[in-house]
Amino acid sequence: MSTRFAAILDLTDQVQAAIDGGDWQRAQMLEAERRAAIERLAREDQVGDELRAALGDLYARNQRMIGEVHHQRQRMLREAAMVKTGRAAVAAYGDDSQG
Repeated sequence: MSTRFAAILDLTDQVQAAIDGGDWQRAQMLEAERRAAIERLAREDQVGDELRAALGDLYARNQRMIGEVHHQRQRMLREAAMVKTGRAAVAAYGDDSQG
């Protein structure tokens, strides 16, 4: 496996760790760096079958990470909606109790 691909895998691990930790800004920054590294590697003429297979595995991992981010985003949106509803209920209760 090439040194460049190993660096891409390391960046992928770092992106995953940032996602797992909820550090979205770091995940986004690392993803941009990782994407650029993948693009540089893909432009090389020397991409063999082994590297092609490894890139396929990396693509599958990317899809899983995207699914995790989507799931976390949906969870956060649900929680935000619950907080908003709770605040509205408290405000309504305060208005009723003062009347």
